[in-house]
Amino acid sequence: MKNPEGFYEALKLFKESARKVPAYKSFLKKRGINPERVRSYQDFKKIPATDKDNYLKAHGFFKLFPESKIPDMISASSGSSGKPFYWPRGIEQEEVGGKLHERIFRDIFGVKKNESALVIVCFSMGTWIAGTFTMSSARWLAKNGYKISVITPSIEKEDAVNILRDLAPLFGRVILAGYPPFLRDVIEEAKAQKVGISKLNLNLLFAGENFSEKYREIMHKISGVKDRFGGSASIYGTADAGAIGHETPVSVFIRKTASKNKKFAELIGLNSFVPSIVQYDPKQVFFEMPDGEMLFTTRSGIPLIRYNIHDTGMIISHKEMEMFLKKAGIFDQASKLGFEKWKMPFIFLGSRSDVATTFYALNIYPENIKAGLENKDVYKFVSGKFIAYTRLFRSGRDQKLFIEVELARGVELSQNLITKIRQSIFDNLTKLNMEYRKLHRSIGVKALPVIILIQFGDPKFVVKKGKHKWSKKS
Repeated sequence: MKNPEGFYEALKLFKESARKVPAYKSFLKKRGINPERVRSYQDFKKIPATDKDNYLKAHGFFKLFPESKIPDMISASSGSSGKPFYWPRGIEQEEVGGKLHERIFRDIFGVKKNESALVIVCFSMGTWIAGTFTMSSARWLAKNGYKISVITPSIEKEDAVNILRDLAPLFGRVILAGYPPFLRDVIEEAKAQKVGISKLNLNLLFAGENFSEKYREIMHKISGVKDRFGGSASIYGTADAGAIGHETPVSVFIRKTASKNKKFAELIGLNSFVPSIVQYDPKQVFFEMPDGEMLFTTRSGIPLIRYNIHDTGMIISHKEMEMFLKKAGIFDQASKLGFEKWKMPFIFLGSRSDVATTFYALNIYPENIKAGLENKDVYKFVSGKFIAYTRLFRSGRDQKLFIEVELARGVELSQNLITKIRQSIFDNLTKLNMEYRKLHRSIGVKALPVIILIQFGDPKFVVKKGKHKWSKKS
C-alpha cells in the first residue's frame, strides 16, 4: 500500500520527538509504544492520538519542547474552560508562515516584488496568534524582497478607518487582514465616512471563522473587490500550529459551485451545508481523518504528533478532486483558475461543531442563522452580527428561540423589518437544518424564532479581543 503524501516528513518528526521531547518520550513509554517499530503508515496509525488533556496538560510545560528548549515567541488560546494555554513558536514556524503568505500575496492577489503594498492587520494584537503571526509573516516578505509595509491598528476601528483614508491611497496595493465580521464593520464605517475604498487596489485576507460564499460576495461588493475567486482568501489556522492551510481561487470556485449545484455538492460528499474548503502543503502538515475527526502532525513550536483538536472535516486529494471536477463537467473552469498550479490536497472544515444555541435538544448552527441575514432582501438592513439563545417557559415545558440582530448603520427599527428578517431566518433554518424542519412540522409556530432588533453600535456587538460571540447562555 502506498504511503500518503507527507507521511515521511511526519514519520521523521515522530522519530525526532520520541528521542528529543521528554513529554512525548514519556507519553509513548506509558502506552507501551516502541518508536523503533514504527516504520510504515500502518504502524503510524496505531500510535495513540494526543490532545490537550492527555498530552499537553499531563506533562510539565518545558518538557513539551525538544531538549526542553522553549522557542522565542508565545501566543495564547482559551478553551472551553476559559483558562489560556500558551503556544510558543520559533523562527522555523514564522518562515513557514511567511512562505504561506507569499503564496497568497503573490499567486492569488498578484502582488509583485516591485509593487508597494500596505498590509493593514486588523486582528487583535494581544496574546492571540492571528495578529502577531500575520505581522511577522508580512515582515518576512519584506525581508525577502517585497516592498511591503505593515501597520497594526488591531481591533481599533477608528484607527483602521483613518489608515484606509490617509495612508492606504499612497500604496499601489492594500491588503486588509482581519476577522470577517470586524472587517465588515471597518469597511462599512469607512464608507459612512466617505473614504474612497473602491478606489484602492484592495484585497481581503480573512481568518478566524467560517463564512458563506454569499458573505464573500457581500464583502466584495461593499469594498469594491472585483475578482470573484482571487480577490479575497481565508486562512485556516490555530494557535496550536499557526497557519495550516488557505483558500485558493480553485477552492473558492469549488465551494461556490457546491453552494449552487446540489449534484456536484453530493458528488464531493456534501449535503446542504458547504463548509470552508482550503488547500494545504502535506509536507508541512500531515492530516489524518479517522472517524471524521481531524488529526494533524506538524513541526510547530510544540511538536504535535497525531494531535486532535476535535475539529471535524474531510480530506480529498488533488487527484480525487480532478476526477470529481471532470465527472461534473467543470474541470476546464477549474483549470483556468490554476488547478494544476495549486497541486495540493483539499480539506473540508466541518466547522458546524460550533453550535450557536440548542433549541428543543437540537443544534442551531451559526451558519444556519447567518444565511438568513445574508439574503438579498435583508443584508442591507443588518450588520451581519447576531446573538442567539433560548429561554424556558411554563416550568420548562416550552422553549423559545431568541435571536438579537444588530441593525446596519442608520437603519430604523420597524415591525415590518422584524417580520422580514424573521421570515428570512426561518426560511433558511428550514432549508439548511433538517432537525429544525422536523421540529417545525411537529410544534408549528412554537418553533418560530423571536427576533429582537438592536441599534447599530450597541456595546454587546462590538468585536472584542478575538471573535464575536454568536450565542449566550440561556
